Amino acid sequence: MKKMLTTALILAATTTSAVNASDIMLSKSIKSTLRSKIERDLGLIDSFKFKTAASARTLKVMEMSALSGHGASEWLNKRVHYVVSENALSVFNLLVKRIIFVDQKDVDFPNNQIIPYSMNKDIQKNFIEPNPGFSAEGSFTVMSNIGSALYFGGKNGRQVFGMKISRGLLRKAEKVAITSPRAGIIQVGEGLFAPELTVNKDNQDALANSIFRLGTFFHEARHSDGNGVSLSFMHTNCPARHDYAGQPACDENLNGPYTVGALMMAEMSKTCEESCSEKDKEILKLLILDSASRILTTTHKGEVSKNWDATPESL
Repeated sequence: MKKMLTTALILAATTTSAVNASDIMLSKSIKSTLRSKIERDLGLIDSFKFKTAASARTLKVMEMSALSGHGASEWLNKRVHYVVSENALSVFNLLVKRIIFVDQKDVDFPNNQIIPYSMNKDIQKNFIEPNPGFSAEGSFTVMSNIGSALYFGGKNGRQVFGMKISRGLLRKAEKVAITSPRAGIIQVGEGLFAPELTVNKDNQDALANSIFRLGTFFHEARHSDGNGVSLSFMHTNCPARHDYAGQPACDENLNGPYTVGALMMAEMSKTCEESCSEKDKEILKLLILDSASRILTTTHKGEVSKNWDATPESL
């Protein structure tokens, strides 16, 4: 009996509960007011009650048999592990705190002879000049997946980068070796809570605001996927006559970041059919359409766009 009890205690101690989006570590360098809002947003995912079955396309892109709040939360958690502040890569942090460091040198990365689709010079030759009517003034960086960017940069130099994630005063920073695009380090941009990108400006706690921000999280999470040609699901420049012509704001695939963001915003919007105002629902629809417009069904070569391999590359 004593032996059985001891075994049970060991099993209980070594069994871990399923992770969810609320387990994502938020750097203490993020302003406390913003950090609490992000924590609230992430905590909402698990509680979503999807009353209507998810579309077949959503399930195929997300590689799910069914969509639930818990399932969506786990999907995000596999691809996003840390959130850092907008000034994480400031000159001071880079040169004085040295938050980016070389963890390993002379490393042979997988697929090291394969150029990611959007970095191919043949594709770059087809890039057009930015639309003269497009102004970058006043534009915002909402989020960026710097984990996948650092993985790609390290791969080019045959070295593994690492990043220090702040855990607060008097606590040693967590050192993360970036051995895969799934390092999952997301940087919050200054635009995440900007009034210009807030769905409901009168009620900061409106569910519609959280849905838009979470859609952006899912978008960035997709950049943690891919291998070889599809590494990080990099964006390509939008074609001529597109609203974002010449800007790296389009996808030449059918299951990339803009697809994931649009589909998940659409699915999450179903949860606020009764609680969101008509105005909020209309704005969310426009945001979903904006993301959908960036999904190019035909590539610059005139080929039909297809799903890319989402299997994550890793050392």
